[in-house]
This record gives sequence, C-alpha cells and structure tokens, in this order.
Amino acid sequence: MRINPIYRQESRAGARSFKLPLIILGFNSVLAVVALLYMNSMITRVQLTAEIQYSSFLGLYGFVATMEFVLLLFIIPGLTAGVISGERERQTLDLMLTTRLKASDIVIGKLVQGLSTVFLLIVSSFPILALVFIYGGVTVADVGLLLLCYVVTAVLLGSAGLFCSAAARRSTIATVAAYSVVVLLTAGTLVANYLADGLGEMASAGGGAPAGWPMYLLLWNPAATFQTVLSGQIGSESGLAPIFPQLERIADMGLIGRYWWPVSMAVQILLAAVFLAGAVRKTRPAGRGRR
Repeated sequence: MRINPIYRQESRAGARSFKLPLIILGFNSVLAVVALLYMNSMITRVQLTAEIQYSSFLGLYGFVATMEFVLLLFIIPGLTAGVISGERERQTLDLMLTTRLKASDIVIGKLVQGLSTVFLLIVSSFPILALVFIYGGVTVADVGLLLLCYVVTAVLLGSAGLFCSAAARRSTIATVAAYSVVVLLTAGTLVANYLADGLGEMASAGGGAPAGWPMYLLLWNPAATFQTVLSGQIGSESGLAPIFPQLERIADMGLIGRYWWPVSMAVQILLAAVFLAGAVRKTRPAGRGRR
C-alpha cells in the first residue's frame, strides 16, 4: 500500500521531537485533574449528605466530555493553520511542487498528519472518559459515538485550518483566519439563532410568524452536534445545554430533527470536503491545472 510521502516524512520528524508527547501529556493532565477534582467534590458531597445521587456520576462524564471538546476546539486549528503557509515562508513549497507530488498529495498528507495527532489525543483520553463505567449509566457504544463526534469535528476544523493555511501567505494570518472560522461556525450560527428568536418574538407580538430557517444553520455547528449527542446519552441538562436552548425545538423539524446528529455530521463532512478542495486549488501553482 502506498503511503503518502508527506505524511511519512512529517511522521518521522514528529517522532523525533518532544512536541507530540508534551501535547498528549498536557491534554490528558488537564482532563485528569478536572475529572479527579469533580470526583472528589462528589465524594465529599456524599460524605456530608449521606445520599448517593447517580445523576452526579453522569455529570462527571458530561463535564469531562465537554471539557475535552472545548480543548479540541482550541487545539485543532493551531495544528493545521500553519502547515502550508509555513512551507511557503521557508520557501520549500515550490520545491515540493517541482517533484512528482501533486497539490492534493501535499494537502492530504498535511491533513492526515495533523489529524493523527488529534486522534492520539482522542484515543488517549478514553481511560479518563471510562471513569464513569465504575458507576454505570453510560455504555461503550455511547463513548464510541462521542469519539465519532470528536473525529468529525477534527476533520472539519482541520480542513478549515488547511484552507486558511493554503490561502494565506503568513502563518500568523492563517492562524487568525482559522480561529475566525471556528468562531463563525460555533458562535456565529448561535448568535444568528438568538437574533432570530428575538425577531421572532417581535413578529409574534405583531401578528407575524417567526422565521425557523436559522435553526438549520446549527447543522454546520460542531458544538451543536456535540450537545445533541451528549443530550441523547445523559439528558438535556448536561454539557453545553444552557447556551443551546434552540436544540429543544429540533423535534419539531420533522425528519431532520429526528436524525439531527447524523445529518449534521454529514453536512460537516461535506463542508470539510469543500475546504479541502479549496486548499488544493490554493496550493496548486497557477497554470498546472490547465495542462
């Protein structure tokens, strides 16, 4: 089987540095400290009240899962936003394009290398998420679905970072643009729904009908997808539920509302493919595609 040469080279270089072990250590250290502090607070509450509330143990799962998702939102764009623009700054991108490598090989190799780091983070955090198995209430299938949600988020944000890296001349600009895309997909679609809710209340007071189309913008929002998956596992009061009250209305959206998380994941994979196609086009030298 042919291995992408960019991925092979980047993997060898990464294996010789301490950057990857330090990232994994720091990531899991934060999650472990948060989980242990949460467990300690639960045990202290049980000792004081002599009551065991199993919903608190499910809260441990939701809290750690949410913390991991937020960390991924901050880590993923930084891993891919500078990979192509960095080659441009070092003046090595043109040399790579003079070889037999195609622009798509460079983009896919850089993406796979960035995602392999994210996958290591996700898989290495499984023992921390598995703490909830001590008390029950969450199955292996639930954790597997949560990890799938993380993977889709990693593909989407990693592809967005690659597009910004290919479109920008400087890594600093690419990084700012990548995090701007993250803000637009998460906070931007959420703000649009809050504005639509406010305008809908005004329209209802004036006898008009509120607009329901902004709800479909949340299909592009990886945080909304994560909250939908988490709510289906441990209840609608967990995770990011306080900032996504609109998700309570997805049951009224017919077939899409019934299969919200599979549809939203498919939409986000499609958006990731668009970002990758744009990255390949921006990386390809002018005129190569016409020959």
